[in-house]
Amino acid sequence: MKKIAIILCVFFAFTAKGQAHLGSPESEIKNLHSENSWKSGTTNDGTKYIYTDFNYGTFYYYFDSETKLSKLCIQYPFNVVRLNGQVEAYNKKYVITSDTSWTAYLEDGGIMYIKLMYNKESKISYFTYSDTK
Repeated sequence: MKKIAIILCVFFAFTAKGQAHLGSPESEIKNLHSENSWKSGTTNDGTKYIYTDFNYGTFYYYFDSETKLSKLCIQYPFNVVRLNGQVEAYNKKYVITSDTSWTAYLEDGGIMYIKLMYNKESKISYFTYSDTK
């Protein structure tokens, strides 16, 4: 059982880095995950986004209107067990900057900021992935 928990924690750590796709165009994100069913939309301010389900939650990718590259990723975990698993993995893999935020120093030299947010009105927790604080 412990081995399964360790494997899941390692997988969670790679999931965030691999699926945040910051700075990637829409076509590249979709091609990397061509087995997924993608949907798209625009926010009230005109920001384009795409989203799909992965094993541990639904990922939304928001794009810069000028560069057409992803500028933000938001993940809604499917349940509290998966959310807690990600928190444990992030605590081991990344620099903890608070109880609900981490800084990831990526292999390509980039930096990714991860935040765990909680919406009091909807009572939903979610992760944000960004290259800016």
